Amino acid sequence: MTDQSAPIKFESPRVITPEDQARANFYALLANLFYRAPDDRLLQAIAVAEPPDGALHDAWVALSDAASVTPADAAYEEYEELFIGVGKAPVSLYGSVYLAGFMMEKPLAELRDSLADLGFSRSGNVREPEDHVAALCDVMRAMIMGDVNHPPAPIAAQHKFFDTHIYPWIGNCMGAISAYHGSNFYKRVAALASVFFGVEKDAFAMS
Repeated sequence: MTDQSAPIKFESPRVITPEDQARANFYALLANLFYRAPDDRLLQAIAVAEPPDGALHDAWVALSDAASVTPADAAYEEYEELFIGVGKAPVSLYGSVYLAGFMMEKPLAELRDSLADLGFSRSGNVREPEDHVAALCDVMRAMIMGDVNHPPAPIAAQHKFFDTHIYPWIGNCMGAISAYHGSNFYKRVAALASVFFGVEKDAFAMS
């Protein structure tokens, strides 16, 4: 994670459109779900939330239904099995693995250059490389929202970051999650994420 972008509640003093607020909220949710397993409170919140209209509706309903019947300890065990594992995780959440075949490769160096250009720096208490999907989602949220010291990033900058550092590999990652035999709750998370990233891609193309 970067020091601008930890998966926490964030309120910007700047006014943004309802559409951008909704985008930021989805990125924040995905950052939380991929950073750690959901606790009972988050599972309950997902279960009772009103589903969005449009392309995300069906995937949200499926995730909401799963959240309503998944205990927090089961979600934790699934997260550990999928993304932590023993020795090597069955599914990697790091972009370099999908883009270069290994962690800590050239795509990570290029990402770090982009983050520096955007004014993001690595938080000293975070061990995960910056190409973790949760970190990238949180960067997108921060770019959309801005804060008291940083205005929202122009849509062109958001588009460039998304197309360069997220979209080229995120489909393979979500596909790996969905295909893994031990994926249950996170299969629904991956399905929602896939639809959301597709919506983002289409929206950026129209912009």
